[in-house]
Amino acid sequence: AHVFGVFRMKKKGKYQVVVFTTDWCPHCTHMRDHVWTEGNVIDAVKSYHNEGPAFVVCNKPQNRHFVTEFDIEKYPTVVIMDEDHNIEKKANNMSPEDLVLFLEDF
Repeated sequence: AHVFGVFRMKKKGKYQVVVFTTDWCPHCTHMRDHVWTEGNVIDAVKSYHNEGPAFVVCNKPQNRHFVTEFDIEKYPTVVIMDEDHNIEKKANNMSPEDLVLFLEDF
């Protein structure tokens, strides 16, 4: 951890990690089964609200509104949002290493 990082870091507990996926997306399945299950990823996401990601399956009818509400163009889309659902950070399909960097550099 950088010495300066302590001063600029946001309180992660106030932010939620949300993963927008579909049932038919192979990248979504791969991330769910092989990336979110990695120990270093699990550790990196623990400091966020609920201590883990919320998965939203966008091809379910009750979830379709999220696609337009959050401007989801690709699957999977990983976002970090605040309590008012403002997206602070957004990325798509990532390796475990990239996902850890995405989660830690916030």
